[in-house]
Amino acid sequence: MIWIVIFGTLAVAGAVALVVYAVGLAHKAADVRHEIEVVGDRAGQITALVGQLELPPSGRD
Repeated sequence: MIWIVIFGTLAVAGAVALVVYAVGLAHKAADVRHEIEVVGDRAGQITALVGQLELPPSGRD
């Protein structure tokens, strides 16, 4: 009987740890997705700025 309680307790503790780990992983994945969006926005801004550049003609003809 005592072994059933011990293994049951260990199983419940393992399940709780697994849920906590999964929730933390989901939060980290959301953070990474947000950072990817920010980098994409910055790349769009850089592309727009580079498109506004007017380079002088080269004197090599």
